[in-house]
Amino acid sequence: MATGAGVLRLEEGPPAEPIHQSTRERDSATQRRTARVAQTLASPALGLAKISLTFGGVAALRDVDLEVARGEIRAVIGPNGAGKSSLLNIVSGLYRPDRGQVQFGEHSFDQVPTARLAAHGVARTFQNLALFKGLSVFDNVQMGLAHRVRAGFLRQIMGSPLARRIEEENRAAAKEVIGFLHLDDVQDCFAGTLPYGVQKRVELARALVARPKLLLLDEPFAGVTLAEKQELSQHVRNARDSLGATIVLIEHDIGIVMELSDRVAVLDYGRKIADGTPDQIRADPAVIDAYLGVAHEDDTELAV
Repeated sequence: MATGAGVLRLEEGPPAEPIHQSTRERDSATQRRTARVAQTLASPALGLAKISLTFGGVAALRDVDLEVARGEIRAVIGPNGAGKSSLLNIVSGLYRPDRGQVQFGEHSFDQVPTARLAAHGVARTFQNLALFKGLSVFDNVQMGLAHRVRAGFLRQIMGSPLARRIEEENRAAAKEVIGFLHLDDVQDCFAGTLPYGVQKRVELARALVARPKLLLLDEPFAGVTLAEKQELSQHVRNARDSLGATIVLIEHDIGIVMELSDRVAVLDYGRKIADGTPDQIRADPAVIDAYLGVAHEDDTELAV
């Protein structure tokens, strides 16, 4: 919960559910997920309606609908080229869809204004790390609060009371989230000198420091070890449980997705072919076909 003048007070969430669960534990987790989603679907945090996108006549997304309930972890999976990153880029305003709308709460957009993402409580990480490698971990995390700098340039130079107060709040918020993600020991190190798994945590910290309502994660577990995946998985779950963030997750590690997510949507060749709980997705014939490489009748279109 927030304390003081905009300072984050982050508390460790409950322990992560183990990666390997018994049938009874999995059934209990499924019941909790279903109840959580049912309570919040009446007012979704994110809604996508009939999203379509083409590149030079090649269909990347075709009439994709998606609802993300407040407080849920919502995964989007699919084979390579299914359109997952294109969908996330539309949600974050990097792409404009050919048709369809994106809705954050009560606000609808034909194209999401990237300059207003933070104002709408949206933050994201990227598939390829987007850190400032020559800056310290602390400074990289503070960059996630750049939108809070309301004092004018002259006031900042002169060290006005407003500029000093904003700087103090931002430093306190950065310190809180660094502690939350166990980065205290490396906060003064240059980001580019750290192991890849630690850099992944730094990027997550930068996204979390503004306490977003909606957190978009683009392959956060790619390229890290099993132990790092388990640690990151707990941090993602705690971001939901401790901060109340709604999370949209794109990820190729199906094991992590199935254990971490409340619901999973599956894309293939730009179309949504399945949507449901992890157990429903595991048993869906269309999903099995997509991952086993069953041939499509029309192989001239390619999602990117």
